[in-house]
Amino acid sequence: MQARHTFTLFALSMLGAAASAQQSMQSQPLTSPLKNAGTYHMSTGTWTRGASPVALAGPEVIYDNTCITGISVPPPGTVVVDSGRLPSTNSPNGPASMTGLYDDYLVNGFSLAYCSVTPNQTSFTMAFYDCYSACAAGPLPSPVAAFAIANAPAGTAAGSNACWVVTLDLQNTTFSFNLGGDCDGVYDNVAATDSFAWSWVETTAGNGTALVLAGDPLGLINASCGGIGDGTTFPTAMAGPGSGIGQLDQVEGIGGLQGCLTLGGYSATNPWSGFYLVLRGDQGNVPPTPGTAYCFGDGTGAVCPCAAFAGAGEGCLNTTGTNGATLSGSGVASLSADTFQLDVVGVPGNKPGLILRGANQISNPAGDGILCTTGQTARSQVQVTSSGSTTYTQFLGGGFGAMSYGVGTTTNYQFWYRDTGNVCSGAGFNFTNGWATPWQP
Repeated sequence: MQARHTFTLFALSMLGAAASAQQSMQSQPLTSPLKNAGTYHMSTGTWTRGASPVALAGPEVIYDNTCITGISVPPPGTVVVDSGRLPSTNSPNGPASMTGLYDDYLVNGFSLAYCSVTPNQTSFTMAFYDCYSACAAGPLPSPVAAFAIANAPAGTAAGSNACWVVTLDLQNTTFSFNLGGDCDGVYDNVAATDSFAWSWVETTAGNGTALVLAGDPLGLINASCGGIGDGTTFPTAMAGPGSGIGQLDQVEGIGGLQGCLTLGGYSATNPWSGFYLVLRGDQGNVPPTPGTAYCFGDGTGAVCPCAAFAGAGEGCLNTTGTNGATLSGSGVASLSADTFQLDVVGVPGNKPGLILRGANQISNPAGDGILCTTGQTARSQVQVTSSGSTTYTQFLGGGFGAMSYGVGTTTNYQFWYRDTGNVCSGAGFNFTNGWATPWQP
């Protein structure tokens, strides 16, 4: 990553701890205006400073808790957890529960807000959870997505307070993640079975980064904000930034300050106990399947040359001597939210290869393997399997969707690779299994 980039991001394992009794948080007024720090694009590793996050990730705002009321200071090392709702298609109309667009949402961008009084850049971790029961005993559930964010902007060089809104754009990456409408697609009017949640903890010792408080459902503190759900795609009249749907007047502390945390009760003098968060997405329902494997060299279909069969689901046996190579797809096979990629494993090390794309499925012995696709074929860029595996996140410089046969069609893929030294045919090449992907809008 180049030095000019502000964030370093990567997937994390789960964050875990236990909850206990209710306690009070510290809070203080917001003394510095929120500044847009810009958007980090996970797909390209680039940083767009000051650009509108709505134009960069979305376009639908599916959760909006941005009615600013103050800042909160979680104690060092404390994991704080906040929760809310994404409405499902069967939830009722009304100010507290609005009919949703979908029963599942693909989140491809999010924004958070914090303040810092130190000149040092800050680092923190965030994770997202589905079907969350706030302040329940026991450890946090496994997250559906988790991120580490390093080198985020902090205070001024002189140590003055600075407050930032930062946005992560997850479009066209495998970092996009799904959250359920009302957790399971059914509105139960029970927070534990209708909620999602997100957690945050600062990992830079001594920085004292403060999360920005947001949410004012009755307009007791910030009359310029809208009501519950305003700022999202769900209300018919969007009055502006509002309070998050389904958010409770409490957060959860795990670590330095445990249990259900509150600011003393929501009133004209006490802010709502919730944190600034925006979720953006543009794909509803369960993401389109990344596809299915077919055409194996394991003896279930065409006969491998010299009957050199491999394990179940693999291509024909190669010069590893123990297995064949395997191709599999992952991500979302949607032209509007394309995060599709192909993974190759089981190839002898340091062998060049390429993806074959075809419109039709066949099963014909060729070289030392089985050719699985033909018709309107195209060949991808060559990649080398330096450790016996490789991943294709693009096809000839673009997303796989752009090189598919279009919406409602199935595109077939297969990896061809050099496999010299096989005494069977002497052809010097082999294949993985085939992979068939139906492409959706």
